[in-house]
Parts: sequence; C-alpha cells; structure tokens
Amino acid sequence: KSVDLGGRRIIKKKKNKHTNTNKTKKTKITNPIKATKNIIETVREENITVTMFFIGCQIENFPNIYKDAINYPNILIGNHTYSHANNRYRKFYSDPLLVVEDIKKANSIVGVDNISNTSSAFLPVRLAGRNVFRLPTITKNDNMIDTIQREKEIVGYDNIYKEGYYIYGWDLEWAYEKNGKPILTPQEIYNSMEKIYEKKLSSKEDKVVLLMHDFMFSNNFDGKENLKTLIQLLKNGGWSFENIENY
Repeated sequence: KSVDLGGRRIIKKKKNKHTNTNKTKKTKITNPIKATKNIIETVREENITVTMFFIGCQIENFPNIYKDAINYPNILIGNHTYSHANNRYRKFYSDPLLVVEDIKKANSIVGVDNISNTSSAFLPVRLAGRNVFRLPTITKNDNMIDTIQREKEIVGYDNIYKEGYYIYGWDLEWAYEKNGKPILTPQEIYNSMEKIYEKKLSSKEDKVVLLMHDFMFSNNFDGKENLKTLIQLLKNGGWSFENIENY
C-alpha cells in the first residue's frame, strides 16, 4: 500500500507500503503559516516522504514557509496553480488560455529551486478545485461537474498536458467545514482508505491518493495531533509514504 498525503491527498499500496503527502494553500486561510508549519514539523518528526502543492501567489506572500519546505529533502514541491482560480472555478476553467498561463506562471516560481524526476520537464500539477488526472497512463475528468461545463474545461486540461505538465487528482478527500475544521476523524479517514484499497476503487491499483488542505491542521482543530494520529494509523496498517512522482 502506498499513500500520498497532501494539501491534500494520500496514496496507498498493499504490503509494499509507501505514502506521499501534498499540502496546498488557499487564499481564504486565516493562518496558513502556522498550519503549514505544523505539517512540515510533523513530516520531519515522523520521517515520511510527502508532496506539498503550493499556490504561486501564496509563495510570494509567505516566502519563508515555502523556503522551509524546500529545504527539507523528504518534501517534494508541486504546482497548485498561481491564482487558485481566485476561487471562481467555472469562469477560470472556461478560458483554456488563462488556465495554461496560470500554470506556467506558478511553474516560473516553484520551478526555480526544484526539478522533476519524471519524464515531464515540470513539477507535478494539482488543479484548483478540480479532481483531474492527465498522466501518460491515466486520463480522468472531474465527474462532479455537469457535462456542458466539463466539455468546456477539458480543452484546458488537455492543453496543460500538451505543454508537458502532469496533472494529479485524488481518490479521497478529507472534507472540512466552512471554518476549516475536519469533518471526519483520522480513524474514519483511515477506514475509508482501507475500503478504497480493498475494493480497488482508486485510480491506480495498490495506491490511494488522499487530498487534504493545510488549514485543517491549525492548532484550533488539534491539527498536528490529528495528522500524527493518521500517520501512525497508516504506518501500523502497513502503508508506506511516497512523493507523487512515484505514482
């Protein structure tokens, strides 16, 4: 089993277990620095390999936390767009040229100090608000979007891939309330991952991608303790942690 924890996700693989964590940041976060620090500290303390997807404009706003992440070798940095679509997803993805330029702008920031170890020349991409895969072996669109809107957006997804970027979606999201508080407990998330793995419901066999957001791990919600609990459950359950480029 392998896990990708991340701003939002986790991957799982049976027996030969490994995990990948990716943390993304959103403009509505009230205290992104402390919540993200909790994640980086936990990753170091638990000695796991993770992926953190950063929003370009937030790297500009919070450069120190980004530098802290890139200075830890177990953390792979990913591209989570530059603007996060300004949280206006339908409008954003209806303009394919805008979408590609936004990804390129983010790459101009995250690609300065980091390189990809895949056949792609660019760091991995996680789209804002869209569960989409564009990989050499996987093509999936977000089925939560209505058909007419989805057909508009597919052009942008495909164009990103044609530019050479690999897009990674997720198999399970750790949902949260409007204030950022996680809805489910670490045990409930772990149980859901086990179910996805056992029933082979993930996008890739033996792996599960778990999407998480950094603001969920704020001290207001016992964030560090929750993340540690989930990691321990995964370790004890035979999961391993990998960065997303090994997906």
